[in-house]
Amino acid sequence: MKEDDPSRPRRDFLRQSLAAAGGIGLASTSGLSWLLGDTAHAADVPPATSVITRARRELIMFHGQSNAVGTGGQPALTLQEIYANVTFNGGVRPGVKPAAMASLAPLVEYNGGSGTGGEVGTNACADGLVEYTQALAGIPFAAQFSRYSAFTSAEGGRPIGYFASFLQDTNLSGYQGWKNSQVRLQSMIALMRAEATASASNFSWLATTWQQGEADSTGLTETRASYKSKLTALERAHWLKLCQVLIPEQAWRPLWLVAQVCSHNSYGATNIAFCNPFIALAQRDACLASPYMRMVNPQYMFDYFDESAQGHPTLHLNNESHRWQGRYFARAIYQLIQDRQAGLPMRNPALDMLSATVIGTRTIYVRFNVPSGFLMLDTSWVAATRNYGFDIRDAKNALVPASLTDNNLIIDVAVITADTVRITLKVGLPATAAKVSLGWGDPAEPPSIAGRIGGPRSNVRDTAGDFDLYTASDGTLRPMHNYALVGDVPLTIA
Repeated sequence: MKEDDPSRPRRDFLRQSLAAAGGIGLASTSGLSWLLGDTAHAADVPPATSVITRARRELIMFHGQSNAVGTGGQPALTLQEIYANVTFNGGVRPGVKPAAMASLAPLVEYNGGSGTGGEVGTNACADGLVEYTQALAGIPFAAQFSRYSAFTSAEGGRPIGYFASFLQDTNLSGYQGWKNSQVRLQSMIALMRAEATASASNFSWLATTWQQGEADSTGLTETRASYKSKLTALERAHWLKLCQVLIPEQAWRPLWLVAQVCSHNSYGATNIAFCNPFIALAQRDACLASPYMRMVNPQYMFDYFDESAQGHPTLHLNNESHRWQGRYFARAIYQLIQDRQAGLPMRNPALDMLSATVIGTRTIYVRFNVPSGFLMLDTSWVAATRNYGFDIRDAKNALVPASLTDNNLIIDVAVITADTVRITLKVGLPATAAKVSLGWGDPAEPPSIAGRIGGPRSNVRDTAGDFDLYTASDGTLRPMHNYALVGDVPLTIA
């Protein structure tokens, strides 16, 4: 992924009197300049028609499977509408019942509706956009032009093929999940259009968020390449076959934001998915190759719902984590709106490896895209894992050992500059070494664990949360750090 010129002027509206607002704790005015950022990274330059035009009512659609419908999120936490954001009268999980999609209602979370979830994060996302705009652009809610509508079109336990209308552009049909989502979108767009007509205003489809991949992590349905292809095709299909059909006056393509699935080890050591996060990697691959899709964060940084009593693997976020995920979506949407309004390539809002360079025989320098501040190795929130999550692997993804009795080639990991980590090896780099992996999981740990206390994870983060704080439902403040994506990069020789 290439870098933008860091000297490029980006934003001119950061006000002198930034103040904390609705869960954004601002430690300093200068500390949040990264949100308006001079260090964007882009995969491609979108066409001019991709410049976002703001609307009075803007849609954010949550999409995917169980985590996107709030499974594990009971009880719901966000029960009060604050900022005039709306959803369906039947709630954020309307299913396909016409009576549940007959009118607009205040956007709150609840425990009913289609599916088994509670808190989804739709409210946290919409409210977060209001609050980032208020804190960073200096525009109080009452003076902001845009209001938001949100709902989830997710359906639990479904592989990506269930949602795809593939793959040819001319194929207007699709699996049931595509048709269900189409019904929900048709209903919401009709309601938004009626509201806009009555108030002589406008509306748009701003963004889709994607939380999906657990069902495909079994290794039974998709490969890394096929999932990447289908996710790319699904985003494109939403633009060609839904947005352009339902909102023909919208000339720009909605954002598509991905929260990276990180529960692949939960399928057990006997499964192909154990320590092989091919779906997480496919999501990253798709976003790196797209002008329109972006990764937001890895979900290993969250607390997961304890499903041991049900005999299930650990797959689902708990209610606070669903709410917090919504806030991460809000921040990324805010950042990407700034890029798209300015006609700039969209930055990479996630902390992610860029390259791994071999120096000598025992040293590797890993360089990162760092959204904010500088790199840190931190075991205070995400539990320590071997080598902070780094490993050296061969072309077939197997660990490259130090010896016949030691499968760990790494002896030391250290941050040496703001964007670079130095890996020191126990012995000279074997000829079989092909890549550096991060966050794949430790084969010595029990497989059925996910989240910040165990399973696939890393201890690499930036310092975004030094200036940007999330207010949890109990009133405590949590740093909005960016944790590194699950990823891999090839080794190159200096």
